[in-house]
Amino acid sequence: MNKSIKLSSGQIFMMALAIGLAVASNYFVFPLIEVTGRYFGMNVASSGMLITLTQLAYALGLIFLVPLGDLLDNKKLIVSLYVVVGISALLIAFAPDLWLFIAGLVMVGAFCTVAQVLMPLAASLSEPEQRGRVIGTLMSGLLLGILLSRTFSGMVAHWWGWRTVYMLGAAMLLLMALILQCKLPHVQREHSTLGYWKTLVSVWSLLWRTPLLRQRGVLGALDFCLFSVLWTPLTLLLSHAPYHFSLSTIGLFGLFGALGIFGSNVGGWAADKGHTYAMTIVCALLFLLSWSLLYAGGVHLWALIGGVILLDFAIQALHISNQSLIYRSDPALKGRITSGYMSMYFIGGVLGSLASAMAYAHYGWNGVSLLGGGVATLILLCALFFKCERIS
Repeated sequence: MNKSIKLSSGQIFMMALAIGLAVASNYFVFPLIEVTGRYFGMNVASSGMLITLTQLAYALGLIFLVPLGDLLDNKKLIVSLYVVVGISALLIAFAPDLWLFIAGLVMVGAFCTVAQVLMPLAASLSEPEQRGRVIGTLMSGLLLGILLSRTFSGMVAHWWGWRTVYMLGAAMLLLMALILQCKLPHVQREHSTLGYWKTLVSVWSLLWRTPLLRQRGVLGALDFCLFSVLWTPLTLLLSHAPYHFSLSTIGLFGLFGALGIFGSNVGGWAADKGHTYAMTIVCALLFLLSWSLLYAGGVHLWALIGGVILLDFAIQALHISNQSLIYRSDPALKGRITSGYMSMYFIGGVLGSLASAMAYAHYGWNGVSLLGGGVATLILLCALFFKCERIS
């Protein structure tokens, strides 16, 4: 990797915007499940499977596409993936039947993992003493993409229809592909002697032989698990007693979660100062405090809002701490490190979503809060047990 290239603040902002937009394209469908399901004649259960399909597609992208960052020219790969995401969004926008609609969703889900190719590229081009802050900025873009995409999608669909969401999304994605082609730095990549399939296998061998990556992967999985435990049933809580919020109000509620971007900045600062382990312990304690508030949030709005803000803050701070550590290694491994870590991160999110849905169905919001508190306790125990802080 050519370390003579230095990222300007403008390039960092561009990459953060590109990451946020790519991830947002996979979340446009979340507020549209009911309206698209009705349009294509799907029942409620089948409509819910659309979310599962997009998440599974994202997992496949992490496993099979992200490691290509270690084999191919990064700029060409990123621009190409971006173009495919844009074309896939157009396919959704003009899909005449259910099967093409699903095909478009799956393609968007798989290829929007371009965000996870951009992230390690930016980290590898950053100065060591600034890497945490750069990753924090990029993660702020990713978080805003996830949370604000739902607000954007819901409002545009309300006024102009669900197809317009994907028309506008495709236009923004293709425009960003053009910007990246013009402005993204071209990095000379060291030649890899591994083929594609050996590279995929090496992801898991890297996890096996690298204690820090494995440990931080576990913490990352539990971190995203907490995110899913909160956000999966939150809409159900807000739409029923005692709140009875409208869909538009529920969509705007995600703006409170967007305040978690400050956690990205704090986590990046702590990583740059060498306080990653201490930051991990602090985040674990904040998780416990936030779920105490969220438990009360079942009936008190102020506690719910405070818990959401505090939890998302700690989630982002821990995620940045994890990434700042795992990227302190050979840049030639960045794609495989990202694939391994984010695969574990995603698995935690899926398990958290399933467990949270079951907890809410059987025990209501109190059950969800107890589940979240249990996961937070597990994070604290892991943080105390895991003390390895360097990839060898």
